Amino acid sequence: MKYFLLLSALALFFENAGTARAQGTAFTYQGSLTDQGTPATGLYDLRFTVYDALADGNVVGSVVEVNDLNVSNGLFTATIDPGANVFTGPPRWLNIGVRPGTSAGAYTDVAPRQALTASPYAIKALSATTATTAGMANSVAAGSVGSVQLASGAAAANLAASGQAGVASGGMVLSLTENNIPLVNAGYVKLAGSLTVNDTWLRLNAGGAPAARGDHSAVWTGSEMIVWGGKGNSGSLNDGGRYNPAANTWTAMSTIGAPVARDRCTAIWTGSELIVWGGYNDSGYLNDGGRYKPATNSWTAVAATGAPAGRYLHTAVWSGSEMIVWGGSNGSNLNSGGRYNPAANSWGTAMTINGIPAGRYQHSAVWSGTAMIVWGGFASSVTGSQYFNDGGLYRPSANSWTAVTGPGAPGARESHTAIWTGSEMIVWGGYNVNSASRYLNDGGRYNPVGNNWTVVTPAGAPSGRNNHTVVWTGSEMIVWGGFNLGGYLNSGGRYNPAVDMWSPVPASGAEARGSITAVWTGAEMIVCGGSRSPDVTYYYNDTWSFTLGKLMFLYMKP
Repeated sequence: MKYFLLLSALALFFENAGTARAQGTAFTYQGSLTDQGTPATGLYDLRFTVYDALADGNVVGSVVEVNDLNVSNGLFTATIDPGANVFTGPPRWLNIGVRPGTSAGAYTDVAPRQALTASPYAIKALSATTATTAGMANSVAAGSVGSVQLASGAAAANLAASGQAGVASGGMVLSLTENNIPLVNAGYVKLAGSLTVNDTWLRLNAGGAPAARGDHSAVWTGSEMIVWGGKGNSGSLNDGGRYNPAANTWTAMSTIGAPVARDRCTAIWTGSELIVWGGYNDSGYLNDGGRYKPATNSWTAVAATGAPAGRYLHTAVWSGSEMIVWGGSNGSNLNSGGRYNPAANSWGTAMTINGIPAGRYQHSAVWSGTAMIVWGGFASSVTGSQYFNDGGLYRPSANSWTAVTGPGAPGARESHTAIWTGSEMIVWGGYNVNSASRYLNDGGRYNPVGNNWTVVTPAGAPSGRNNHTVVWTGSEMIVWGGFNLGGYLNSGGRYNPAVDMWSPVPASGAEARGSITAVWTGAEMIVCGGSRSPDVTYYYNDTWSFTLGKLMFLYMKP
């Protein structure tokens, strides 16, 4: 293998060491790697060694190895901590060794070594007790110099007077904005062309993650993903965890007062609480649940009085004041439900049966802002099974049902997905044993205002599947994972309804799986857990981030 490191740049900040007095010895290194003349993409092992000379010389500090680092279109970022007493004043060079992430062989050194610029010497301030020991002529009280003590532009003017600049000549900056006026005003020149950063999968911190599981629940709180319940190697579970992507950390959830273990339950987020309800375990079908408040890491039981019959494979939505449960199975095909008010901890108005859809499970449900829309699903009986391509629109304000039918509705199915865009419900994928392919890769867009359907284009759609996951980004539906006749999948697609167009999701990230959960944070899709059962009984507890590609523009300091 022949590797080259291009446009490498040392990031001008250090990782927080968790102390109040200073920062730690770790720093972030960004670079661009080519493999056989082509921008590298995939997992690579990188070894970082600090030397005191450009060639030969002595190793300074600890050697740092970063395994299975994700490199996308040549770009990578790594956190390096060679330890204390490395940046003490003399020049330092960084030697980088590379090998494929799947290899256990020798590293290939990238030539030449990279000169480390001045920013790491901020570490010298870590042990400075006064301004004098930090290298200034006169001692200044700690914390006495701030932005209000400096004249506007003073720091920049001082650099300019000595022929220096904040970024050295030839330094480059990537911008998401094509015409970045602040960069131009700072003296940068926009270079011709642009750089496309591809969609990227990244394996996140697994430390402290809940036990491996599938058929679990997950919600996004606005700052954390909460995972709870499901089924693992030991059976049904009643524990979970909270993942904070900003800190890349997991926090265990209290099990004191938590509902009994279960899988295939429903979960909604109220704005302050997670509410889980229903599901199944070895004791049967459940009609209880719990409310989890992350602010206090505590559980409160959901009232049992007036609760609907126990069930699993049902749906639940949050109306803004109530959790609305509908459908599912407990050995029978249910078309009943209930409305739970957490403020009163009570099951309120009984849902009318006038116009209610036929009983079913493995259907979908979304909340439109004024109504719950249920669609599709499956019903089994001794006389024959039925797949549905109809549904109902339930308005809690009027306690009324309106039929959701065609024309133009997608074919009947179950185990599909559905999202609400703000104006439409989009359903996609699923299973129907009576269809030619069984596993479906088509769908439709339902507008409740006109009670009409629009076909989702099949051009460029992912392969058919069920038991997959889906998120809505605000402009696109992202489909990933699931199962079809070819086995478990780690592929997917991005659907943009504004232009009725699909684009692929790369299959170079998480391993193939089904029975998964995913949330959209506003910046990335986070996938956690899943299984490869029943053909292989294997459960996951890994955490993956999928970020959308970006168009970047290059600016250079003359």
